[in-house]
Amino acid sequence: MAGIGISGRHLPLLYKIVSNLVSPPHLYAILVIDIEGRFDATRLTCLPSHMRHVYIQRPARSDPEHIRALVAEAEVILLYGDVARASAGREWWGTVVVGGLGYGDISAGWKGWLRVDRENVRGFASSISAEEALDQKEQRQDVVDTAGWAATSHWGGFTFKDGDEDASEEGVMKWEDVDNLEQVDDNGE
Repeated sequence: MAGIGISGRHLPLLYKIVSNLVSPPHLYAILVIDIEGRFDATRLTCLPSHMRHVYIQRPARSDPEHIRALVAEAEVILLYGDVARASAGREWWGTVVVGGLGYGDISAGWKGWLRVDRENVRGFASSISAEEALDQKEQRQDVVDTAGWAATSHWGGFTFKDGDEDASEEGVMKWEDVDNLEQVDDNGE
């Protein structure tokens, strides 16, 4: 069973978690098994040198038995496989499964105890006229655009923003400089 089950709009939280795990001070290696084919590595906010330690596998089959076997083999892949050389100096953190239920250290799908949604933005006051609303349109859009995300559960919640607000110019991801992204291939067996 997964340690963390995330539902709702899970991808922004996964990008944040994965980016943080492979960056200082943690410096882990991590495997993402992307059943849905929606995990976009360009949304990660870590430097290219840390990005090399994120391995993405998009399996040809999505049946539960196959996914369970992939998760079980993840340690072998990252510790002893061909990809292990690139991350030899890093500790393996674990596995994130996007679109699978109950497998991996983090699973993200339609069912999970932690739900991610857009942070609530207060609407216009009920006494505002249509003209006033149109005058405030740009300001309201700015508020909506800067709204973050809310992760909630029965036990509480937290909010977070996309990306890394504290990143310096040097820390901003420059995708044209990335030349060593590796993908773990699934032979479909």
